[in-house]
Amino acid sequence: MALLDKIPGKEKLYIGGIFSLRRREALKEANITHVLSVLGKPFDENLFSAYQHLTVEVDDVEDENLLEHFPETNSFIQSGLNGGGGVLVHW
Repeated sequence: MALLDKIPGKEKLYIGGIFSLRRREALKEANITHVLSVLGKPFDENLFSAYQHLTVEVDDVEDENLLEHFPETNSFIQSGLNGGGGVLVHW
């Protein structure tokens, strides 16, 4: 996986690791406007200042309930896509 991978399809939806945020030029080229962070602890908010940002704090454990976050995360992602921007989901 590259640092910034596009999900197949017409939408501008991307996935990547935390280091994707350091690829400013790639994020700009992909027109990233929204960043969804799925992390076990908060991260330096300065990394996200140029973007609409949502953090879902979860632990990387087998019994973590990710489904409970889907309504909020899906709405956030759809908002970014509906606005014409790209969305990066990273962990």
